[in-house]
This record gives sequence, C-alpha cells and structure tokens, in this order.
Amino acid sequence: MNERNDTMKRWSQALSSLIMIMLLVFIAAGCQSSNSTDSSKTNKTASKTVHSGKVEIDMKNMAFSPKVVYVTEGTKVTWKNKDAAPHNVVSNSGAFKSKELSEGKTFSYTFNKKGTYKYKCTYHAGMDGTVIVTDKKQAMTMETMSSTEKADSKGKTAPLGTGTSGEPKQADGIRLLPYKMVNGYKVFHLNAKQVWWEVKPGKKVKAWAYNGTVPGPEIKVNQGDKVKIIVKNDLSEGTTVHWHGLDVPFKQDGTGGVSQPDIKPGETWTYTFTVNASPGTYAYHSHPMKDMLKQEQMGLFGAFIVEPKGTGWKQVHPGYQKEYTVLVNDSPQFGYTINGRSYPATPVLPAKVGDKILVHLINIGSMVHPMHLHGMHFQEISQDGVPLPSPVTMDTIATAPGTTYDISFNANQVGKWLFHCHITDHVVDSNGDMSGMITTFDVKK
Repeated sequence: MNERNDTMKRWSQALSSLIMIMLLVFIAAGCQSSNSTDSSKTNKTASKTVHSGKVEIDMKNMAFSPKVVYVTEGTKVTWKNKDAAPHNVVSNSGAFKSKELSEGKTFSYTFNKKGTYKYKCTYHAGMDGTVIVTDKKQAMTMETMSSTEKADSKGKTAPLGTGTSGEPKQADGIRLLPYKMVNGYKVFHLNAKQVWWEVKPGKKVKAWAYNGTVPGPEIKVNQGDKVKIIVKNDLSEGTTVHWHGLDVPFKQDGTGGVSQPDIKPGETWTYTFTVNASPGTYAYHSHPMKDMLKQEQMGLFGAFIVEPKGTGWKQVHPGYQKEYTVLVNDSPQFGYTINGRSYPATPVLPAKVGDKILVHLINIGSMVHPMHLHGMHFQEISQDGVPLPSPVTMDTIATAPGTTYDISFNANQVGKWLFHCHITDHVVDSNGDMSGMITTFDVKK
C-alpha cells in the first residue's frame, strides 16, 4: 500500500514539474513575441531627408519634383520651370504666390514658420505639391504613419494613381505613352490595374486604369507605323483592349470571346498591327467577353492619336501651335468628367493670341454631350478619323458616345474661355456650383 502511495506521489510530482515547465515556456514565448512586435514597429521607422538652408524643386513633365519636401525653419525653397509650358506656384493658404514662370525661370520663398504648406500650379489641374516645415523627429513620425497606411492597404488597392515613370504629362493632363523601337516596330506597354483616382480635391474613388491614370496614357503614332502593344492584366478578372476606329486584322481587334480569349489575371497579350488609318483621333478601351460596361465605367479607356508621317513624338501637329486631347466621360464611378477630372480640377489649356489650336475630342461615355466653346467659333474638320469634305463652323458640337472629332480654331482674343457640356445637369453639382464637364482655354497675349 505504502509502495503504491509512493508511486502515485512520484507521478504527481512529475506531472506538476511538467506543467510548470510548459507554463514557463509559454510565458517565455509570449515575451519573445511581444519583443519581436516592438522591434518590428521600431524597424518601420524610416528616416526622411530634412533639407536645411536651401532646396530646389523642379517643374517638369507637368509635375512638381519632388512632390513633397521636408525643410527646417529658415530654409529657402526655389522652384524652377523646366517645361516649355508656363507654370506658377500658388500657396493654397495665400502664404506665397509667384508670377507666371516661363521655361528656365525661378521663384523662391523662405519658410520661417513650422507647418504644412500645400501649393499648386493654377494653370494645370492636378499639378500640386507640399512643403513641410518641421524637424527630423517629426518627419520620422510622419513617415512611420505613412508606412503603416501602406501596410494596411497592401493587397487591396494600389496607391493614388499618378501615372507611370517615364510618361511625360502633357498640358491637357494626359500622360504620353513612350515606346522603344524593336526590329522596326514601336513597342508600347500597357498595364491594367486597380488604383485610387482623385476626380477632384477631396473626392477619391477606386478606378481600373491603364498605367495608373484615367484616362490611360495617350498612344501617339505616325501613319504607317508598325506597332506592338503589350498588355498586362493585373485586374481580378479577364480583360482585352479594342482599338476603336482603327482598321486592324481580325485577330488584333481585341473583342473578348470573339477575336481572342480574355487576357486572364496575371497574364499578358501582345497586339501587333500596322497603322493604316489617316491622321486623326481614335481611341482604345477594354472589350472583354463579360463586364465591358463595368470596365469602361471604372476607367479603362484612352486616346490613340495618329499623326502625319514624319511628325516627332512630342511635336505638335503640323500647321498648329497647340494640340490638345479632350475625353468627355460620364460614369457612376467618376461622374461627369473631362480627362478623368471634374471641374475645377479639369485641365486649364494655355494658348496665346494668334495660336491655331487643334483639339482631339472623344466622347467615351454613354450619353450625348453638346460641347460648347465660349468667345470663339471652331471648325469641325474630321470625324472618326475621316476628314470632312469641307469644314463646318460652329460653337457647339453634339458629341455622340464612341465618336471622335477633330476641331480647330484660332485663339483670337484674350480670356479664360470655357469649353463645356451644355446640358446643365452635367456642369453643376447638388449645391448649384459649377462642377463636372467643364474645362478652360486660357488665352493670353
């Protein structure tokens, strides 16, 4: 009996020891996990360069570079215009304001007080920047917050759409798609993906975009060019690209389920054709077997411009001083927009008195939009890429869905002349303020 009791006692002691060891291991693991978490949080803190004394911000490709700078009190910031188009620098709060800066001109301001200073170029919608007057400790804290926000959004929607590196931003706010010459072909790349898009300040919506912009970057070629356009699908569903108005071989037409299978998520597809179309305005947009309406309404569209043979990639159409592309769109996702923006964020199109202006006008929406120009008449010179037998003079053109136009006019008087849809519901918001499908031609001496 005593032997049995001793055995049970030894088993009880062993069991108690085992429980104690497991408890200690659990506590140690918990402490280690806690320390790892703290270490991970600490490692997220990244250093942000804080400039002292002086720093320069370039104005190039219709953007401020860098877009955000950190400086200490007393730092002199100088903006330099490296674009051919004029710019200015205007503080949102009224703290500073430059005159018009032509190419090569500069403007400087010394920041003597801590704070966040947002500014913009009033000539070009979406061209804005920020100067943060702070110290390194504050800058590191702000960077930590930014890193956390990026981590939270990982795997959901890409950051705010701003375009792809190497795509110059034109005065009309549209990016120009670069190409490489390979074995006699101009090779372009398009990437369909989901991004956040800012329709106007304070209004950000999810968009499906080519190369991160709405509309997608402008594809500009010459008549007779041989092109290859490589499309990568980073969406959650299949897609294709249709070359609207261009006469291409059947297998290059981009009609999902008819001329080709849909491009599956994660896959690429190469379109190859010769541009036999006459110089003029065309378009490209998604055309999958399913959900074509949704994909277009989410932003999968862009301009395809054919120039005469011998025209340089960035050269204005021969015979004109200014050349702009205007895409009008209506969708539940963005509302009524011009070039992906709603007034007053729409592009301001600069010109000088005497300039002859060519406008590539595209209705990529689902409604008719009568577009009206203030102060001047214009001539419709072609439709759907086909020159008219004789130009038609007017001040309002009823644009139909899926139709493209080339219009031309002489900027003959100074002013900020509106170009807008003449359906009132499309140009005012719920408060009665001007909004939506409005842009401006800013004509100066």
